[in-house]
Amino acid sequence: MEDQNAENAYRPADAPEGEAAVDLEVKRAAARLKAKESLIASLAGGDFSNQQTRVAHILNLHPAARNSDVTLSLKYWETFQPELYNPEGIKPADFFKLDRVPFLVRARAKIQNEYELFQAEDQIRRRRKNREDDMREAVLGDDAPRQTLQVFSDETGKNEEHVIIGSVWVLNGRAVYDVTKAIKDWQAGSKFAKREMHFSAFGRGDLHAVDEYLNIVAANREYLSFKLMAMPKRNTRRSIEEIVQRLHEMMLVRGLRHEIESGRVGVPRHVGVTVDEEQSIDRIVLSEIRNTVAEGVERAHLDGVTLDERFNAVSSKESALIQLADVIAGAANRRLNFRGDRNFKDDIADRIMDVLGLQLEEGVAAEIDAAVLFKI
Repeated sequence: MEDQNAENAYRPADAPEGEAAVDLEVKRAAARLKAKESLIASLAGGDFSNQQTRVAHILNLHPAARNSDVTLSLKYWETFQPELYNPEGIKPADFFKLDRVPFLVRARAKIQNEYELFQAEDQIRRRRKNREDDMREAVLGDDAPRQTLQVFSDETGKNEEHVIIGSVWVLNGRAVYDVTKAIKDWQAGSKFAKREMHFSAFGRGDLHAVDEYLNIVAANREYLSFKLMAMPKRNTRRSIEEIVQRLHEMMLVRGLRHEIESGRVGVPRHVGVTVDEEQSIDRIVLSEIRNTVAEGVERAHLDGVTLDERFNAVSSKESALIQLADVIAGAANRRLNFRGDRNFKDDIADRIMDVLGLQLEEGVAAEIDAAVLFKI
């Protein structure tokens, strides 16, 4: 009885006991998993609307930031608040405008400790508070960011003659943020402020706004590649789901080989893939695509190419780059599959194909090594 009384003395009066405590922990674990999945989806989709995703982006690109909160803060300010950050010295007044270090540290701790993502080195995790000298060395060393390539893809034409995969290849991690920000900044002041960019939703009066949109994309062309994969359904008896899966697999392997052999990207290069969650691809299929692509990379001797542990599906609503993949896939679909009378949709499709250098003959477009169509 004395032992029980002693135990109760250290338990808060409202603390759950027995099955209630187990249920509470299960609910907390489920909430953590849901929050972790949401973070991964935001990061994969290029949705930088909240601070936690922005911190995760820095941890992903800059391994030194996983070990050093000073490095994390400086890289965060340099990336997301460049108008205030000055490597030669930040004005005292500007410190009050920068995102606060304690908030960045709290987000980093949650990402690493609760979600177990972008972990610090073991010795740092054990003795984080006693590493000031190493932290200073990491900051002054200014290690190069991890070299990444992120692919965003969408499908169309499942009920048409040709099935088409459209994809946007972003050639480094920083560009995912830069291109997304450029598009969203333009979109906020445009007629598309409350609309997604989808080819199927473009109307008769949208050509001028689409022109503006394409000019924003073209201004960031050095960071981007566009690839299309097309296949006529008459050549196969496979199900549409299997066709879409195989097209993704071939597009990714052939696309990686094209990027490396053309010299647009070097190795080592870490590759992530994000698809529209409305595609006919679930997590099992995504896992199969990832494993098949890994085997294809090995067979193609693309040494130095590594893949994310998993590929991701996100809502196009949250990703400007998934929407861009939809736009180029829709333009190709209009050209390849439409047989009716010409109208404003054809004008928009022509403008997209011309401005972005897309073509419907296999191979690279003239003088543009970043736009290619693969056919099988």
